[in-house]
Amino acid sequence: MTIKTTLLAASISLAGLMASSAAYAQQPVNVSYNVAEGSSWHQGAERFRDLVADYSEGAFQVRLHPNAALAGGSDRVEMEMTQSGAIHFLIKSTTWMTGLDSRYQVLGLPWLFPDHDTANAVLDGQAGDTLLQDLEQQDLVGLAWGVNGFRQVTNSRGPITEPADLDGLRIRVPGIELYLAIFEELGASPTTMNFAEVFTALQTGAVDGQENPLSLIWSSRFHDVQDHVTIWNYSYDALAFIGSGPVWQGLSEEDQDMFRRAAKEAMDFQREVVKQEDIDLVAELENAGMVVTTLSDDQLSAFQEVLAPVYEQYKESLGEDFVSLFEEGVAAQQ
Repeated sequence: MTIKTTLLAASISLAGLMASSAAYAQQPVNVSYNVAEGSSWHQGAERFRDLVADYSEGAFQVRLHPNAALAGGSDRVEMEMTQSGAIHFLIKSTTWMTGLDSRYQVLGLPWLFPDHDTANAVLDGQAGDTLLQDLEQQDLVGLAWGVNGFRQVTNSRGPITEPADLDGLRIRVPGIELYLAIFEELGASPTTMNFAEVFTALQTGAVDGQENPLSLIWSSRFHDVQDHVTIWNYSYDALAFIGSGPVWQGLSEEDQDMFRRAAKEAMDFQREVVKQEDIDLVAELENAGMVVTTLSDDQLSAFQEVLAPVYEQYKESLGEDFVSLFEEGVAAQQ
């Protein structure tokens, strides 16, 4: 069956469920995310499943689909199936969601957020609400914020303590303009590739390094093919818990409130998991043989100075008033 046929069949099936929430409540609820079991995403989804079972008194049966299994592992197909209603709820990194709306790049601006608590407070406020509301134009409903983690850099060449250490470093980055601009400004040689190809590229020396949150560095076993990791928290990677617009419209207001409450509580739990992982995994990576370099404030200031033009460039392109919502939110937490 083709993807198009699958989506059409799902839409036809969904149409029969729109008459009432009571009819829909007899059906399973699919939650999709393109990472493996055991990850913080999966733990958050498990909490959502349990909360929905409790709050709905068993009326809804949540089924979890790690590794984007319903979409054949494709992020793009996963999103399209959510927009059509074939997938009911989706957990997605906002790094990937910049393809839907370039304004999601604001969350990755260099050192915008100083820590997890500040980032959580800002995203749970007006600034984060503004981003989630934009999803309505994409047949999606933003329900809650989670976190993938602060992004760190690994490499096989040596410790990174100053911008000069990145000179000529062949580093894999996500296919997002902001990350390409950051590493080009630092003198590195950034390249993009599918995440599934990264381990082999590191193993064969096709690239020298990559950047990702510690949880993904650990679960992907990059410590087997990389010698060094630098802790610099240079960019924040959030998660959005998203509902399908067509499915959401078929729910009663009571059920919408229930799902929103469960999503928020599940993602608050997931945030705490990642916050602890960012502490615990430093020692785990050291025990696995990696050399961990944590940058001091003085060392960080040298990188921030180099990247100041990139920050200002993207503040202008994303909209100064829009970026100021986040800056003011951060300032209010200090």
